[in-house]
Amino acid sequence: MNNHQLFIEYLTNRLQQPLPGWEYQQRMSPYVQGKRTLEPRMEPQDAKQTGVAALLFPGDLGTELLFTIRSQHVSHHKGQICFPGGRAESNESIIETALRETQEELGIIEQISILGSLTSLFVPPSYSMMHVIVGHLSSKPTFNPNPQEVEEVFFVPVHDLAFTHEVKHLSKMRSQDMEVLAPCWEIHPKNHLWGATAMCVSELIGLYQDFTECYV
Repeated sequence: MNNHQLFIEYLTNRLQQPLPGWEYQQRMSPYVQGKRTLEPRMEPQDAKQTGVAALLFPGDLGTELLFTIRSQHVSHHKGQICFPGGRAESNESIIETALRETQEELGIIEQISILGSLTSLFVPPSYSMMHVIVGHLSSKPTFNPNPQEVEEVFFVPVHDLAFTHEVKHLSKMRSQDMEVLAPCWEIHPKNHLWGATAMCVSELIGLYQDFTECYV
């Protein structure tokens, strides 16, 4: 059994157990107005519910993770690196939301196996609770991105995120009239991985690091 298969089996079992959540998420938590959030934000009762998909598949460099760059036509997070996904519709489960949005955005035809979920996270700019479904594909997916929602699709080896890409900090920026200094990974020449998606990725690669300590 290769490392990819072993990691997928490990992750499938690990996602059914209590997760580290904020302990791992906070490693990529931004500084807002010079202060870093020390605990997860509570979910407002009227927060929008969104489902996104962290898709893993075997690549030439081991397990790879799919990312998209959002188009300039979407309402929130224009041009940012993220997972495919969007707002839940009425009477729709989070898994159904993540799979529907992934299909609408990327047109993936391969079967996606659901391994479990990462720890959900409240995202203030879009006033939404982001639920991350972890999916697995048996091979690199075939996709046909919707240009109204997706500018680009790219992949990053999980091992590189966990051990090669150094965490840096974006220069101070303005977000909702607040000054933000964000930890980030430079994984694409056009943009950096930061914010809520980076915080969720931080938990995923933290689980990968735990896996390597036990099995690699």
